[in-house]
Amino acid sequence: MGGGTQGGASGTDGGRTSIRLRILALICLAAVPLSAERILSLLTDRQNQITAAEDTVRDLAHRAALAQQEGLASGKAVLDVVSRQSAILLENPSACSKQLTLLAQEIVGIQGLALALPDGQTVCASTPAAIGMNIADQRWVKAALGSPDMVMSELTVSRLTGRNALYLARADRDAAGEPVAIGVVSIDLQWFSRIAARTALGSGTVVDVIGSDGAVIARYPLGPDIVGRRFPDHPLTQAVAGAEEGVARVAGYDGRDRIFAFMRFEGTNVHVAVGVDADRIVRPIDQKILATAIAHLVALACFLALAWFAAERLIIAPIERLTRAVKAVGREEAETVDDIGVAEFAPLVQAVDQMARRLSERNRELRGLNDRLTALARTDGLTDLPNRRTFDVQFSQDWVAARGNATPLTLVMADVDSFKGFNDTYGHLAGDDALRAVARAFSAVATGSGYFVARYGGEEFVVLLPGAEVEQGITFAEEVRAMVEALGIENRQAANRRLTISLGVASVLPNGSGPDALVASADAALYEAKRRGRNCVVAAGG
Repeated sequence: MGGGTQGGASGTDGGRTSIRLRILALICLAAVPLSAERILSLLTDRQNQITAAEDTVRDLAHRAALAQQEGLASGKAVLDVVSRQSAILLENPSACSKQLTLLAQEIVGIQGLALALPDGQTVCASTPAAIGMNIADQRWVKAALGSPDMVMSELTVSRLTGRNALYLARADRDAAGEPVAIGVVSIDLQWFSRIAARTALGSGTVVDVIGSDGAVIARYPLGPDIVGRRFPDHPLTQAVAGAEEGVARVAGYDGRDRIFAFMRFEGTNVHVAVGVDADRIVRPIDQKILATAIAHLVALACFLALAWFAAERLIIAPIERLTRAVKAVGREEAETVDDIGVAEFAPLVQAVDQMARRLSERNRELRGLNDRLTALARTDGLTDLPNRRTFDVQFSQDWVAARGNATPLTLVMADVDSFKGFNDTYGHLAGDDALRAVARAFSAVATGSGYFVARYGGEEFVVLLPGAEVEQGITFAEEVRAMVEALGIENRQAANRRLTISLGVASVLPNGSGPDALVASADAALYEAKRRGRNCVVAAGG
């Protein structure tokens, strides 16, 4: 009984070798060289220097962005005043031009000012040559006419100078919201360049002012064929696109690897990016790391070769056998996991066998539950119609499709008349039966039409009729109303002693308004149907 040994280097348990001894052997063979601490220190120093460089360029980017804000803020303020006073200024175009000229001369960062009519005709401007010019075909003008906010153009070519230009535009609107004039500010790009030069001066940095489409508005120092060009797919453009600020290590527009910090100018899609040469930061520390690594390369290679051989024989081989066995069970190629010959794996093998059986049973149960839960989440339990949540999803999809296809979308809203009194008189079970009968009537009329019927809540029902005009909606609603009345369900609370419904119909061609407006229109029509005595169909605006 006492003939066996325990705790030996090759301790066994029923022919199984302890994996702990294998791990101990691997640790001894793959002991970390004494130089690891020095290498780790150098790596930490490298990261600290990179972090410090990132902090430096981030500070430079903040300084450049703050300096640019002065001119942009002045331009926005002047544009806001000019556009809001456009009606007064346009009464006297000559005086208007003088006033705009004075403002353009006094405000930093502004190259020119102009006021144009909604048709794009320039009426007054700080530059006489711009008067009479029509700018209606400019994309940024169209954007300003369609937006209540200020709009900044992409980098474009000025018709007056033939040079690159950047514009701010805003439409002044009357009480009805219709544009009456467009105010335009031309940004001084030389001012951008001066700010970029001041930011980079003496710091050995590169400063790029980048537009939303990857256009380089200004740069310091100047590079050949960079300023004025667009780089929409460049890594630097992709890094700054859509971000307020950040740091990235990418190639610059001149192809050199740099650490860039960038920041967006407030209220615009223009970014300033400040970059430093990454090579200048990391090369010295990389050379130190390389020298240390080479000194220990031969010894490390020997240790690794021995550790690899030991790991393959002592650890990797049994783990791979266990992995293959577990995969076979997972693919249902085997029902159990064979004994791996390692004592510590025995409980795991047993647990995997038990788990495989339980998971198989649980998966079948979960698939069944998932199917039932999916149906419950989408369907009203009383009427078997789609529920309010499903309607909201379908409504959003139909709205987007109708807007994209420029087709009408019609909505029918219905409410069972005097239903509270019906419940009070006949009881809730009879009320549930009545709602099911009404739901069947809706489904019967909608069969084969592609219309979407749902229970909206309580005694309310809705129907989506994509592509249908209001007349088709009225016809559908009238058919449902007549069918419900023909059911002959007694309702002593109603004037005609029968259960009836009232319906409101609304139709719209989606454009500027939202889907809530269509619901409100249909609901108002339903309310009007109730007001007219119930048991009728009313169309919005009818």
